[in-house]
Amino acid sequence: MHLVMFDIDGTLTETMKVDEECFVRSFKDVFGFADIDTDWSHYPRTTDSGIFHDVFTSRIGRTPTAQEVSRFRRHFIQLLAAASSQSPFAPVAGADRLLSRLAQGGSHRVSLATGGWRDSARLKMATAGMCFDDHPAASADDALDRGVHYETFQTESSRTLWRVVCLHRVCW
Repeated sequence: MHLVMFDIDGTLTETMKVDEECFVRSFKDVFGFADIDTDWSHYPRTTDSGIFHDVFTSRIGRTPTAQEVSRFRRHFIQLLAAASSQSPFAPVAGADRLLSRLAQGGSHRVSLATGGWRDSARLKMATAGMCFDDHPAASADDALDRGVHYETFQTESSRTLWRVVCLHRVCW
């Protein structure tokens, strides 16, 4: 049995640009933060929760409260929803068919591992014609560090004798 693990942005959905724009705008709208470094490789934890935590802590000098995280997330999702209502998010060419084929076949299981928050991933996939909740998933809700997602699925797969294949920003 093969476990095929998909990222969302740029792998299943064409949402990298809109995600970045909405994320940066949320910092400005909610906290007044400008000049956000959008080279995500500069951050030690490349998940929405990790980047939010690092930017907030560096600007304010303390860890964000649960209420501050919630306000930011709500605004971010509102911006994504508004963007998708103006122009629905597209799937990466062939991604929806590949997910469907793998899920229906007997030799592969599909999982999702995204650095985005679960609610944003769910919205992106839904507007691109795919269902996030059809597959086991790990997201920025589960850990600040993306590496934990892969470790979680790899640990689980070793118990069930699955071979893990990770797909991240791939063209079909």
